[in-house]
Amino acid sequence: MSAPWTGLFVTGTDTEVGKTVTTACLAAALRERAGVRALKPVASGVVPGEPGEDATLLARAAGHPVPEGSVRLRTPCSPLRAALEEGVRLEQEHTLAWIAANTAPDGVTLLEGVGGWEVPIGADWRVADLATRLGWPVLVVAADRLGCLNHTVLTVNAVRQRGLHVVGVVLTRSHESWNRADLAHLLPGVPIVQLPPLSALDNATLAAAGHQLLKGLPGRS
Repeated sequence: MSAPWTGLFVTGTDTEVGKTVTTACLAAALRERAGVRALKPVASGVVPGEPGEDATLLARAAGHPVPEGSVRLRTPCSPLRAALEEGVRLEQEHTLAWIAANTAPDGVTLLEGVGGWEVPIGADWRVADLATRLGWPVLVVAADRLGCLNHTVLTVNAVRQRGLHVVGVVLTRSHESWNRADLAHLLPGVPIVQLPPLSALDNATLAAAGHQLLKGLPGRS
């Protein structure tokens, strides 16, 4: 069975909503079908000299080494603010070139954004600009909690305004049991799937959850 997409951009309604774990679950499941790369091109709050926890988890789930040369900033804030604090300038073309160099040649590439959809990365570009340049379908990840409806609908609408296809919404950290039904009503035609509870982050557990997610998401559009 082929992978459902050649490229998928994973964004979130906010930071710390479960983008990395969701991406890792998909990567662990998809690597059983085809070659897969799971990338995080920009990260802040990373210990200098280390690849970062998120990039490490993604690479392990996908079965490849952590790619060198991604943007890693130590200050835990938006990439733009971290870059300003650390005296560096982040160029969109450099990040796009890095992505192109690390894309799966004969499989699927999963790319995790940083923070939410409108988070600034460089002086004149945001997460949304990076996703638009790639043109890949977008998966929105939201924490299943109070406020989820507003944040998710705003994010989905913002993605659509960029002319990009939303393949679905993944709800993580289940808390408000009615959010899934309400989002299905508010976003007709958008698959709303729940990330199963994870007892561990080993590849077998991630893959099992990833297969559950894939059952609820559409194939290549």
